[in-house]
Amino acid sequence: MRILIKMSELIQINHCKRDIKGKLPKIFQMKKIYKQFKTMKEAQLHIRSLSNPSKMNTYGYSISAHACKVGGKLHAIKGSVCELCYARKGRYVFEIVQKCMAMRLDLITNDPLWVDAMVFILNRKIYKKNKLHIFRWHDSGDIQSPEHLSKIAEIAEQTPQIKHWLPTKESPTVREWIKTHDIPDNLNIRISASMVNGDVTQVNGCTTSIVVTKDMLGKMEGTDCPVYSDPNHGSECGDCEDCYLKTVTNINYQAH
Repeated sequence: MRILIKMSELIQINHCKRDIKGKLPKIFQMKKIYKQFKTMKEAQLHIRSLSNPSKMNTYGYSISAHACKVGGKLHAIKGSVCELCYARKGRYVFEIVQKCMAMRLDLITNDPLWVDAMVFILNRKIYKKNKLHIFRWHDSGDIQSPEHLSKIAEIAEQTPQIKHWLPTKESPTVREWIKTHDIPDNLNIRISASMVNGDVTQVNGCTTSIVVTKDMLGKMEGTDCPVYSDPNHGSECGDCEDCYLKTVTNINYQAH
């Protein structure tokens, strides 16, 4: 059945009053129908794979640290949090890992079904016999563009049962993006300070983090990561989910 819209009605829609962020009222917004893949394997073709951060009780999604915009510049600055970037050494430099992360970045940018596939997979993925309830973005790499951030936000909106943690140094991109977008309730964008023991970078609606030297643990404002501050906690995240919570406004991580 065809639905015909008169040109006058179309003009009225295009010129209807927008809200303060320039968005159309919901009555004029079309609801996207997401592709239902037949299998997880089929969907995985459009994302390559999820990553498996060793310290965390969840999956993640990483791309090459060499693609970082702000981080790439900070890498050349002495005393910055990116000077000794962990994602530029260790297992991250293996050829097979770099190839995988390059494929993920290409799919983010060029595959029109990347969002659909991520939504399909995250809504069905099992971790240690349980459905995902937390997800970490970019254990390596960072936001590439406002379009990339929009895609991540869309994925978060379509997986409301999962708390998404998005650490980033791309504060200029985030600031520009939030002028016309709302951050989903289950997406915690945590802005990382640029310098070790440095000042936090405040962005409206986001939380923050600082990388600190060992001697500064317990002396900086905010919550210290228990992996480094609590000798009884152990070297993995365990049950701690502070990074994912918007109520934990700042977290201090020890430089490593």
